[in-house]
Amino acid sequence: MRTINLIVVHCSAMQGNRMLSPEALDLMHRRRGFNGTGYHYYIRKDGTVHLTRPVERIG
Repeated sequence: MRTINLIVVHCSAMQGNRMLSPEALDLMHRRRGFNGTGYHYYIRKDGTVHLTRPVERIG
């Protein structure tokens, strides 16, 4: 596995009253032409953490 030397925290800029499931996030990214969710981890507003992309794959 490659050496990880940078962690990026990205905000999805969703409306405050909207909750997005990991599956909906994946679909949103695929519709934009990506090959799946671009983030390795997705942290929801309630604090739950979802692995959405294998760490071995570049985001």
